[in-house]
Order: sequence, then C-alpha cells, then structure tokens
Amino acid sequence: MKHRITPLFIAVLLIFSIALPVHAEGSADGMEKLVLIQNSKQMIHNGLTVMATQPLTAVKGVTYIAARSIMKEVYGTTVYDSKSKQYRLSNGETELRFTVGNSSYALNGNSGYKGVGTPYLLKGTLMVPLRTLTLHFGINLKSIPKEKKIELSWDSKPVAEFSVSDLNPYATQTQVDYTDMSYHPRGLSIMDERWENKIQVFDQAGTYTVSHWVQDSNGIWSDPYTVTITVKPPNQPPVASFTTDKDTYKMGEFIRYTDLSTDDENRIESSLWTNNERGFFVPGPQIIKLVVTDANGAISEFFRTITILDETLYTKEEFDLLYTEPGEKFGIVGSSVLRFPEINYTINDHEQTFIRANSPETMIDEGIYYEDTVSGNVRFLLHNINNRTVPMKIYILVTNETAVPATVRIGATGSGGPNVYVSTVGRASTGRYLEALQNPKYSYVQIPPGESRLLFQEFSSQSVKPGQVYSMLADVQMNASLKVQVVAIDASRDLTSSLPSLQVLPSHDVHIRGTFDKANRTIVINQTIGMEKSRIIIADNVKDTRISGIDKTTNTPVLNFGNYGVLYTLRMNNVMPHTAIALNPRGGHYAGAFIINGQVVYATNTSILANPNEVGMLYKTGDTTESVIITFVPAAGMMLPINLLLLPMPTH
Repeated sequence: MKHRITPLFIAVLLIFSIALPVHAEGSADGMEKLVLIQNSKQMIHNGLTVMATQPLTAVKGVTYIAARSIMKEVYGTTVYDSKSKQYRLSNGETELRFTVGNSSYALNGNSGYKGVGTPYLLKGTLMVPLRTLTLHFGINLKSIPKEKKIELSWDSKPVAEFSVSDLNPYATQTQVDYTDMSYHPRGLSIMDERWENKIQVFDQAGTYTVSHWVQDSNGIWSDPYTVTITVKPPNQPPVASFTTDKDTYKMGEFIRYTDLSTDDENRIESSLWTNNERGFFVPGPQIIKLVVTDANGAISEFFRTITILDETLYTKEEFDLLYTEPGEKFGIVGSSVLRFPEINYTINDHEQTFIRANSPETMIDEGIYYEDTVSGNVRFLLHNINNRTVPMKIYILVTNETAVPATVRIGATGSGGPNVYVSTVGRASTGRYLEALQNPKYSYVQIPPGESRLLFQEFSSQSVKPGQVYSMLADVQMNASLKVQVVAIDASRDLTSSLPSLQVLPSHDVHIRGTFDKANRTIVINQTIGMEKSRIIIADNVKDTRISGIDKTTNTPVLNFGNYGVLYTLRMNNVMPHTAIALNPRGGHYAGAFIINGQVVYATNTSILANPNEVGMLYKTGDTTESVIITFVPAAGMMLPINLLLLPMPTH
C-alpha cells in the first residue's frame, strides 16, 4: 500500500525542523554546572554545549575568560561605562567593576581590591581573571588538569526573601505587613510558596520565627528565609498626673506644678497643659488640665482643681516682674511707658568701619548691591528679601588690587535664614553674632595680588528662595586696602562668568547702604537708677543720634537710620537692688538678642515682642547695687525705636 504525504504534514515537519534558541536546563536539585575547556571556546552548561566569544586562555599562570560569555551563563549582566571606561559585571546583588590594563577592581562601589590578574581586550572582547569572578559571585571552582578542564558549580535555587513592616510589634495591637521579595537568579517564575508563623496580629508577647519558602517552575524549592519578630506586651496608655505645692492660693501667689506623669516605656512624646498659669488674679476655683501622649499615640488626661482666695499677695504687675525669667515676656499697657521718666546719657563713638549693604533691600535685579575699598577692622550687615521668581545667592567678593599679598581674618559671624519670617531671621543673625562675639573663632583668607576671593562661603552657599529673607552680621580684619563687592545673582549662575556683565544697582528704596567710620557706640549712665520706673531710649534717631557715612557708589552722604549694625555698649554703673531691666518695642515688632554681664539673652527665647504692649525680660539685679553692662546691635528687619525699662520689683 502506498502512503500519500500530504502538504499539511510536510508543513508541520518544516516548522519543527527550524533551529530554535536553546538555554541550558537547570538540574533537578537546583545546582548549575558549567565545564570550561582550556584554549577552547567550548563550554558545557548542564550538559548543553555553548560557545564563548573567545577561548579560555592562560596568561602567566592566570586563567582568563570572555566576560560577556561567562556572565550570560551565570545569568548576570555586562555593561560598559564609556565615561569611566569601566566594565560593570553584575550578578544578583554583587557588582564588579574592571578597567582594562588595571589589576585593581571595585566591589559594590568600593575600590582598591587587588586582582589576581589584569583584564585585557582580546579581539575586542574583555577577558577577566576567572578566579576573581568565582570568588565574588559564589561559584565553586574545581580544576581538572589531566583533562584540561575547569568545572564551575553554583546554586541556582529560587531565593526566598521578604521584609517585615515592624520587627517589634505590640501583641493584639500592631498589624504586621509582609512584603514578598523572592526571586529566581535565572529569572524563572515563582510558582508556589509556603509560610510559617506569618501572623498579621500576634495574640501573645514573645519571640516568633517567620519562615518562607518558594518553588520555581521546575519544581525546585528554595532554602528557608527566616526573620525573627520580637512581640512586646500590649502597649499601656500613659498615666497623666501632676500636683501643685498647695490646694489654696492667694491672688498673685506663685504656683508650682510638678508633672508626675508616667508611661510603661518611658516614652511620653508630648505634654499639653491647659490653664496652668503661674498665678491667678481672680478669686474662685481654677481647673488645670494635663494631656499626655506617648510614642504610640495613646492619650491620658488629668484634671486638678485649686482654689484662689479673695486675698492679694502680688498684683499682676508685681507678679510679672518677680516671676518672668530673662528671655520670657509679659504684657504691659504700652501707652503707660511713655509716661516713664527718660534717663539721660552720654554717647561716645569709636572707630569701626562698617558696611551696610541694605539697599536695595528687596532683590528684584541681579547686580552689584554695594562696593567700596576698605581696610582694617570692618563690620558687614547684609539684609535682603528675594522678590524674584527664582532663587538667588548673595556673595561678598574681595579683590586685592595691591602689589603684595593680603590677609583677611574672619571673626564673629552670625547669619539668619533664609526664612520667610523677617523676625526669625533678624533674631537669629543678631543672636548668633553676639554669641560668636563672646567666643570668637577665627579663620583666614589669603588673597594674592591681582586676585579675588570669596568671604563667608557658608553664607553664599545658601540659595534664597522667592519670598525668603536672608541676613548676616560679621566682623573681619584686613591687613591691606581691599575692594569689597556685595553681589546677588540667580542661584543657578556662576559668579565668575557673571561678574563682568553686572552693574552697580541704584539705591532705590527707603533703606540705607553706605560705609560708616564710627560704628561702635558706648553709652554711659552714672546716675543711680531703679528707684522708680524709668526708660532708656535707643535708636530713635533723635536722643540716640544716627551715625553718618557715605554711599561710596555715588559719594552721597548718608545717615544710618536706626543705627542697624552699630555695636552698642551700655554701661549702667549704679543700678539699685531688685531692679528688672526689660525691653519694650516702640516702633512695632521686635526680636533680637543682648549680652548682659557676659550672658546672651534673647528677646525672646521662643517668640517675638509683637508690639508696644509686650515687654521682654532681660535681667534682674540681686540684693545689692550692681553695675550692668549691656552689649547689643539693633536687629536687622526689626521696628525701631526700642526702650529699655528700669522697673523696681517688690521686696515684700
């Protein structure tokens, strides 16, 4: 009988006769085996023959292999970085970086590893030392010299891995989430998984081992991946509690509160008081409340009622003077201050070069905001707000136009911002400057002839975003006449390339710029003060006169309105015992700092003086007559004038 071969059958045969790409099959136990033959391109991977681009080669006792060929068989990658001229060979979480002709290599970004051989190119193929690869990629190497073969073997099981959202959860309270991170080094699919102790909410405290296995598409199971979770007992809420030193108080009597709140883990995050006044001035019951919150968000409340008698120990005014600490504030009737007698004083100005670069204060254009040539002791005050649509940077550039090297010694420096709140900026820059003045740390900038250098590089490194204020007060000492330029440009631009095209900007607002010669002022008060309420007027431009200078960009005479940047030393040689010295802003808001008998005091520690109806406590004399020395600088951006109040405290 004859059989007809149909066209359909022939087509089927042709389809199955086409050569398809082949890959080495994994072994049943998940172990991979690759046999290499010396001086041959032939490689046998799990019984299947594949060809390398170049033969396995021995050079001076070191065996080299074609990098791309071996990385393909171990399921890794090879990438060439043209910028660094390095080859990156990656397998799993391990990366090796090689450079042709260099025996050193990098492992996971750490350079300096010394290799057994030097990588080289063979007909355009990177050849790398075989032992370096097997060492770091976890590959076993067995040499068979008689057969001129090398056997490589490595584990090719799937890898189980997972992360846990919380390794120390609370029993019955914390939900634990598990994120599966399992994978197969050959890219095979994960077909199945098994867990032990994968619990989202644990019922009991204790130590639990969570284990995970995964199975690949060949049916091979991974080794277990385990994580230990330590479960804590259920979190107990904190217990809010406090006491007062008494249950009954007179009006104006000081109340001491003692916080007795506890938490089982000693992790109370916040304590919020309500009505915990230091004293009350209305008779009747007062309920004080304390709410405490622990680190886990659990809350506890506690209330206590005290009784205020219809009997006065101190008035509100007396109480504030006695119990307001320096750096804190209290209220006052602002208009009453104007009725306090003014204390007369004498002024002595001392030599101190001062550059105030405060106009234009609002940065609208790029340019040179001020320039002059100065020498000796120089103080700088910069204070600007960015009104552009892009970030700005401010530079102080110093150029040595002499024929000899120059040195600039940088001393006390204080900067504030960048910040959108002018009071925050002014307070910070003044306070930091005074703190630095107390403990100066010097640095030096050398400027060769004909060259320029930046001063205050940390200040210039900050970008001032639109709407932000930036301020600095700083002292330097120059041993030669140097040209100083205050420059502001877009933060994205380079100063050196931008400078030739920049112009000196005109002073076009109400603020001041210029160079001043006598910027240190001493005020001496010898009369006895503190016997009655009185005040010392500062920076009013009348009693405390403005220092004069010149805007050197136009040679125009200027007066330093507000005396911003002037370093004041106020000496009060006879201050009565039990006298409070306090600050009262008369022009509007004020936030700054003062050195009082060697201690820096902020006005205020945590806020500002918002208006003339607030007073910031600065100092209190003790039981004897004192000499009080106050050093300060009117804070940039603040509203002037200010009054220093001398207020007798009650002694009963």
